[in-house]
Order: sequence, then structure tokens, then C-alpha cells
Amino acid sequence: MRLTEERITVIAREICDRLLDEEIVDLEIAENDFRHLIENLILRDLRIEDEIDEEATAFLLRTKPHLEEGSTEWEVELERKKEDLAVARGYVAY
Repeated sequence: MRLTEERITVIAREICDRLLDEEIVDLEIAENDFRHLIENLILRDLRIEDEIDEEATAFLLRTKPHLEEGSTEWEVELERKKEDLAVARGYVAY
């Protein structure tokens, strides 16, 4: 995972604070519960990205063993496969 749990907590708190300060949301739950929900969404999203990355890497190692890991061609193929896997899952990667 690219972010530490501490960093995710900080990001979730910042998102929560901004949404509340700008009155974008009207909470019917406790603020801590709302922040926890945001943290869980961020964690879920990062896990999905990790799974896609692992699947794409395994696919390339299995189907294109001649490619040198880290080479430009490897990176192009990896990004292409990650995009295919994301689309197949209905996941929108930014």
C-alpha cells in the first residue's frame, strides 16, 4: 500500500473537515463515524489498486517472461493490463 495508516487517517480527517466546513454534507451520524467511513473507503480503494497491480504483474510474469521487469516495454504492458483489469472490475483508476 502506498500510504501509511497514519497518512490515511490525516487525509480522511482533512476530507471530513472540508466537507463539513463547506457544508457539503449534513451528518446524521457522529463525526468520528463519518471520518472512519472515509478512512475505510480510502483503504478499500487502495487495496483494489494493490490487487490490480499484483494481478497485472503476475500476468506479465506468466505470459511475457521475456520482458525485463522495469523496462519501458514492461511498464507499458503493465499499465495496459492494469487498465484492462480495472475496467473488468468496474474500477475507475485516476
